[in-house]
Amino acid sequence: MRFKSCKDFPQSEDKHYHIMIVWFKSPRALECTSIYASGSTSSGIYPIWLKERFQFTYVYCDMELVSTKKGWTTIQRRMNGDINFERGWDDYVKGFGNPSSEYWLGLENIYRLSRQTAYSTNTLGAINTKLPEVGFDLEDWDGMKVFVQYKNFILNSKATNYLLDVNFFNGAFWSFFSRVPINGEFSTPDRDNDETDRHCAKDYKSGWWFRYCYDSNLNGPYPKYTQKISWQNIYWFGWDDFNKNKTALRFSTMKLYHGRVKP
Repeated sequence: MRFKSCKDFPQSEDKHYHIMIVWFKSPRALECTSIYASGSTSSGIYPIWLKERFQFTYVYCDMELVSTKKGWTTIQRRMNGDINFERGWDDYVKGFGNPSSEYWLGLENIYRLSRQTAYSTNTLGAINTKLPEVGFDLEDWDGMKVFVQYKNFILNSKATNYLLDVNFFNGAFWSFFSRVPINGEFSTPDRDNDETDRHCAKDYKSGWWFRYCYDSNLNGPYPKYTQKISWQNIYWFGWDDFNKNKTALRFSTMKLYHGRVKP
């Protein structure tokens, strides 16, 4: 099966993006990890099969991350400020942007993607779920960059407002990033699900897992190169200690790694 467009992915209002899809051997790959294992080792846009939704969606696969683990499925990316991330609940559930540039895969797609590695392990039908790992590429306007990685990514269904549980830091820069700054229910400017007496998503103009407002917000307003990192733009807890200049973040990605999965 060949795919000629990204029509299955919610398209950006910006019509000037050029889509380059990388063809590969497996017609129904479930995530980028298995695509890499099949021999497709170039980063690019690939169709993946969401088996619980019985449909394809398009994602950017990072095959060249400097890590022993290859084949990361990108679910969020900020790089130039071309896409408006100040959106409501429905957009964040469905997804928006374009995988060739800035995009958000969509909460429902991310939820289904995180469950792709559930499989029957015995004749009694017991289900064993391999939890994906989650990684964050962060880079500021000074060129300082880091890859922050956590072992377990547990995203629950829409009935829980996509409650997220991320734990077990796994990587370098422990002193700066060992705290897990992303957990709780998802909120948007038109849906307040945080645990404070404020409306964090409305105040900070994006959709995110705003448990206590101040921990992280990779979907915040895109900053200019002269700005400092703050809760009013793209934010990650610990960055203002990591770079004493407190320079604003200009690039971020959020991506999942599924490890060795059972077919």
